[in-house]
Amino acid sequence: MSGARGPRRPISVARAMSEQARGDRAAIDPVASITGMMEGLKGLAEGLGKLAEQAKGAEGEPKVSFGYSIRTLDGEVSGSSTRRESAPETVAPAAREPLVDIFEEADAILVVAEVPGADADGVSVMLRDGVLAISATGRARYQRRVTLPAAVVAEGMSHALRNGILEVRIPRAETGA
Repeated sequence: MSGARGPRRPISVARAMSEQARGDRAAIDPVASITGMMEGLKGLAEGLGKLAEQAKGAEGEPKVSFGYSIRTLDGEVSGSSTRRESAPETVAPAAREPLVDIFEEADAILVVAEVPGADADGVSVMLRDGVLAISATGRARYQRRVTLPAAVVAEGMSHALRNGILEVRIPRAETGA
């Protein structure tokens, strides 16, 4: 038994089933499978084109674009696309509303606003009829109007911007006879 091999292992059930299944069918031609896939993609693109035409309706222009392109080994590119060449729409981003806290002090109202990324030169603070208007620009645009809880005066109003936190101090109006 020195040179004899051990008992032969039985073939796995999965492998036996796989070999049996393959034995009944001819091998799949790779060129035929690629051609079939291409025809399927072409049919899909045509179907999507018909859906886009139906989606036009009253609006006139479809809101979607789709297409496909295929690059062969020799570098040839073929495909279909419904993409329109037009100038990109430039829409200014909407202004964000900064988070604001209002503190009532004995002699002033302190308004603290979070404006991350704002530039010190881009900060504008205006007071009119008891409403404070805050505007700031930088990486983002911020805008907010805050109704103040007490009578204030614009003279002596100050603001400071540090690390994206805007502090506005507004003196209270003197009440007296």
